[in-house]
Amino acid sequence: MKAKRFLRVLAVSATTALTATGLSTVAMTPASAVTKSTVILMSSGEITSLNSGTIDGNTSYNAQVGSLTSMGFSYYNDKTQLVMNTKFGSMQVLKKTPKDFEIKYTIVKGQKWSDGTPIDAVDLLLSHVVQADKWSVAAKLGNPKTSTPKFKSVGYSGAYADHIVGDPALSDNNMSLTLKFDKPLPDWQLLAPGAFPVHSLELLAAGKTKLGTAAANLAAKAKFLADFKAKKTAAFTAMGNKWSSAYDIQTINASTNPLLLISNGPFIVQSATPQASMILVRNPLYTSGPAMQTKNPVKKIQIKTITNDASAVSALGNGDLDIYYNTLVTIAGKASLDALSGVTVVSKVGGNYSHFDLRTDNANGAEDSYTGPFAGNSQKAKDLRHAFLLALPRQQMVATVIAPTMASAKVMDTQFDFIGSPEYNVLTKKSGVAEYTAGTQAARTAKALALVKKWYPSASDTHSTVTVKLLFSNTSGTRVRLAQLLQPEEAKAGFNVDITGSDDLFSHTSDSAFDASMYGFGLTAISQSNSVGVYKSTGGSNVWGWNDPIVDQNATSLEGDYLTSAQVTAKRLAIDKRVHDNYWGLPLYQNPTVTAVRKSLKGVSTAPVGNNITWNVFDWHF
Repeated sequence: MKAKRFLRVLAVSATTALTATGLSTVAMTPASAVTKSTVILMSSGEITSLNSGTIDGNTSYNAQVGSLTSMGFSYYNDKTQLVMNTKFGSMQVLKKTPKDFEIKYTIVKGQKWSDGTPIDAVDLLLSHVVQADKWSVAAKLGNPKTSTPKFKSVGYSGAYADHIVGDPALSDNNMSLTLKFDKPLPDWQLLAPGAFPVHSLELLAAGKTKLGTAAANLAAKAKFLADFKAKKTAAFTAMGNKWSSAYDIQTINASTNPLLLISNGPFIVQSATPQASMILVRNPLYTSGPAMQTKNPVKKIQIKTITNDASAVSALGNGDLDIYYNTLVTIAGKASLDALSGVTVVSKVGGNYSHFDLRTDNANGAEDSYTGPFAGNSQKAKDLRHAFLLALPRQQMVATVIAPTMASAKVMDTQFDFIGSPEYNVLTKKSGVAEYTAGTQAARTAKALALVKKWYPSASDTHSTVTVKLLFSNTSGTRVRLAQLLQPEEAKAGFNVDITGSDDLFSHTSDSAFDASMYGFGLTAISQSNSVGVYKSTGGSNVWGWNDPIVDQNATSLEGDYLTSAQVTAKRLAIDKRVHDNYWGLPLYQNPTVTAVRKSLKGVSTAPVGNNITWNVFDWHF
């Protein structure tokens, strides 16, 4: 789950994270050129990779395209229900004892990849390769816990890796795959293997640049299976290099290797231009999910990258967008949306939220070093982190920037649950987070300055002595305004905050170019292990180098133990307490999610988690 995104994943489903996805982009077209079979969808961030399962490619923008080009065993609907996709396959628990938990996954016969190659359970095996730490070590591809392996996957070191026993077992006809775990797992449905066209990976590793013949594809799949069984290091090193980097392309045209674009979803990538838009066309061989609408169907999807909210609203008003979806809407943008005619605007709180975090060490797997003001766990580092968080004007930030777009907006005090739930109240009353809302901001900032003066006696409310580089998206008007609000308050505590920001935010989360960060997370699943990947030392969303044995112990239990509701809350509370004892960071607020859809387009319904706007693309029609 090492995710890098403006709205980064907290729980990565193998179904979506492991499928090669395509991006396509063409120059922006005027509204008059758009037919009623084309949907123009907004992306508020840049699409950077065709594979959202890698450390560098795992962004919400890349994953959105993946949701259009891949299907698996399940998906979330707009009621946060996990829907079993019986068109693709089925799951069956074969054995459930305290030390033996076996699940059989069966693929529905007759499905084909977009190049015509039959889909079977061999296509599920790559999911094991990119999640099982022990397999990576056995195949001499690297230990994910101590280094970056050949497959730079976000899926390692989680519940799957901790509890899988041996290798997956294929049925005689290769249509079913059985996994064995050392104990029953609470979120086992979310661990379902994802499908990947493994024949294409073998062909890519062999240097092929064209789609193979039917015979060549079957031979390549057979070779993958043989290589998998033998754990052939050379073969998987070559495939790992391709899987980890070959899909990181932004220009897609007729010269692009078509092996990178194979799909089992309703759409296939056609073309792409960096930072502009993308075109996806219908996959004529799609049968891996619910049937597409046949009356006035959507035949093509254009995804326009529009990072500026005002430009996005203007595009919707001019007819150059059919769907506006944003979790960072500006005050002016929301007012303009509400004034548009012929558009349905829906505002609600979903599974997206923003947070503020302080760096302590290298990001997991990073090879650089971090020696900034918050590095390590010395008393000085802790005092400076403590001070910075005390001076963070969260109430002012929410009241000034967020509340005008969502009147119910409040400061958020835990990442484990949302405001209003019974568990939220327990966690926030007992974790120690109340220190950051008690009294006035002026009193908290004065306390922060006193902590800074312990180490920098010359610090004052007019003399900043500690420079802090803040990482955030400077293309987001909302983030820029938040940074502008926190900078003067932190200055009163002796911190000089550099709010230059970055227009390529997550290219920096693995290096030492930041001391603090501000961006968002988005839930891709509802599970017992929600947010574990943020705090666990090996968690994929932990890019700040956080490491605490008590946190790891409780996080591992949340991932792998069947727990009562009370036990879950107790373990989450134990983690939250350590977070505040270590002064790692603070949540900010739940993001207002604003969707605006042209009334001529039917069937669009935003889901709070998972593939938020595209989860039911099969229902869309004009």
